[in-house]
This record gives sequence, structure tokens and C-alpha cells, in this order.
Amino acid sequence: MPKENSIWQKNFTFLFSSKLIKITADNFAMNSILWFLIFDGKGAIGTALLIAVSFLPQALLGPIITPLMKINTLKLWMFFADMTRASLMLIIPTCYFSGFSPLWFIILLMLIHSATGACYNPASVSLIPKIVKEDYIQKANAIIQSSEHIVRLAAVTLGGILIMLIGAANTMFIPLILYMISASLVLCIDYVKRNNDVKMKASRKTSTYLSKLKRGFTLVRRHHVLYPLAIYCVFSNLASAPWEALAAVYISEDLNGGPIVHSLLRITTAGGAFLLGYLLAKIKVNRYGLVFVTAGIIEGVAFLITGMNTLLSLMFIAAFALGASISAINIPEHTIIQMSVEDEDQPLVFAVINMISYVMIPIGSLVGGYVATLVGAGPVIAGGGLIEILAGIAILLFTKLGEAQRTDLIKSKGVKSV
Repeated sequence: MPKENSIWQKNFTFLFSSKLIKITADNFAMNSILWFLIFDGKGAIGTALLIAVSFLPQALLGPIITPLMKINTLKLWMFFADMTRASLMLIIPTCYFSGFSPLWFIILLMLIHSATGACYNPASVSLIPKIVKEDYIQKANAIIQSSEHIVRLAAVTLGGILIMLIGAANTMFIPLILYMISASLVLCIDYVKRNNDVKMKASRKTSTYLSKLKRGFTLVRRHHVLYPLAIYCVFSNLASAPWEALAAVYISEDLNGGPIVHSLLRITTAGGAFLLGYLLAKIKVNRYGLVFVTAGIIEGVAFLITGMNTLLSLMFIAAFALGASISAINIPEHTIIQMSVEDEDQPLVFAVINMISYVMIPIGSLVGGYVATLVGAGPVIAGGGLIEILAGIAILLFTKLGEAQRTDLIKSKGVKSV
């Protein structure tokens, strides 16, 4: 394939490398902080607080920060996020070696660590249409998504080994270096704004911060594709929360397994996610919404089978299907936003949908944990799957998400927004 017709141009290569290095750093950081709290005697309270602050701040702050983003500053927001996380990986071990590591201090810094995701994630997703051709947007998302799962799994394994060899505090210096490398690669990305980007910026020059913030929610609410997509994201995250919270308990109490079984299931899930992502990088999809909802229904079936049967072989099959559905959900979701939303609005729309759906994870986890004490983990996991299946069928029957074709998404991007 001629180089000019390949996705592996300079800018995409820099973005791809930066994201994978950043994800490696994230996993190193979270694992080292987790075990740092355990080794430092912070116990269950410390680890529970760490999990609580690991994703909520970035979901809640996303819509607040993204109205400030401009098309030509996306890479600068990513650079700022990487360098902020790098500084945190320097501050925590330095303070620890100086004899200062109270729990409130560590949790405060990890709140900041999570909050930077409100900058990096929307900016990186919105940057893809600026640096690849329109025909390669799906492929770019698929390559990044599939690679992320393998890198994340490798990082967790290698991070665990390093923590045992050199200690949790010393391990934090590794993500410090990785974040700095990722930040440097981001600065190498170069793209030219298109004419419609310039016109859009001029037309919205007088827009206030609050009007932009309101605009993001209004765009999602009035969009014939994004609104049902956001609704299904809510049900999908609500349904998957019991699995995230109760998987280890279910494996231990109902399957008489242990950490090894749990790790093997994670590997199986990562394998399913990689293979489906690889497949979506090779084929061209026309109805992204249909793939998105169908994948959610399959994910629900996986949860239902897992919760209703205690056969380990079925659980591995379900874990593989779960991994495949993760890629088949994330890739169409990102592609739909990139193809149907004006460039200037993409970071905010991405953040709004994330916020609406991510708040369901702690709610689902808390409710699922309480109900599990009454009926067991299996029925709760199965119940989550049933919710996702029924919600998917309803979305297909009563909305246009499943009918929307690629050309419909492109046309809706050109329609004058509210």
C-alpha cells in the first residue's frame, strides 16, 4: 500500500504511540498506588477510596472543562494532562521517602490524577478526525482500542512484578518517565485546521462559557442518533457495574476459584477485545449504531450466562464474548461522535455522554453489592445482563439508532446545529 494511502502517517503514529505509552503509565501508576496504600497500612479504606476517585472526577469534570477546548489546542490539553500526572508520580514517592504520606494527601493527589482524564480523553478522541482521512476514522479507532487492551494487560502483569522487586514507591518513577515521553510525542502532532473549522470558530467567537456548556447537553438531547446512544450507554454501564464489583467475589464463593482464575478471565476478555478490534480495523461498517446496540445485547447475554451458570467453561466463553463486545461498543461510539458532530463540539459531546453514563457505575456497584448480600452475586450479575438485553431491544425497536447509516451520520454533521 502506498504510504499516502496508509493510516500510518506521522501524526497518527505519534498519537497511537502516545496513547499506548500513556495507558501503560496509567496502569503502572494505579497498581503502584494501590499496593503503596496496602503496604503503608492504609488497608481496605484506602483502596476503596482509591477506586472511588479513579474515574468519577474525570467523568464529572469532562463537561466543565471541554467547553474551554479549541480545535487548535487539543494537543496542548493532552500535553498538560500528561505532565500533570507525571508531576504527581514525582510528588507521591518523594513525600513518602521524606516521611509524609497521609491517606488524605494521597487521595487528594489521585483526585487530580483522575481529573486530568477530563482533558486527555475527550481531546484524544476528537483529534483523530483531524489527523486521519474520513475513510480511516473507524480503522483508527479500532487499532487504538484493540491495542489498548493488550497493552493494559501487559502493563498490569509487568507492574505487579516490578512492585514485588523494587517496591511500590520506586515503581512510581517509571510512569513518571512514561508520562513525559507521552507528552513529548503529543507535541509532535501537527495538523492544519480546515476552512469549516475556521468559519465555525468565527461564528462562535462571542459564545460564552455557559452557552457552550448548555450547547453540549442540547446537542446530545436533540440528536436523533446521539440521544439513544447516550441512553443505552446508561443502561450498559448500569448493567456492567455488578460484574465489575462482584466478579472476584463470584469466582471465589460460587466457583471455588481464586486470583489465578480471575487473572485468566481477564486475559480471555482482553483477547476477545483485541480480536474484535482487529476485525473492525479490517472491515468497513455502514451501520455503526446497529453494531453498537447488538454488541451491548451480546454483552448482556454474556452477563446472563455467567450469572446463571456456575460452569467455569461457560464463564470463559462469556468472558471472551464480553471482551469482544467491549470493542464493538467503544469503537462505534467514538466513530459516531467523530462523524456526526462538528469538530468544535466533539470534546464536549464526548464528555457529556461519558458523564451521563459513568455515574451509573458507582450506583450500580452499590446497589448490586447490597442486593448480592441478600441473593448472591450470580443473580445480580445475571440481572444486570437482562437489563442490558431488554434495553438494547427497546432501543432497536423505538429509536433510529440501529437504522442510521454512515451517510446519515455525515449528513447530520453538516446540518446547522442548535
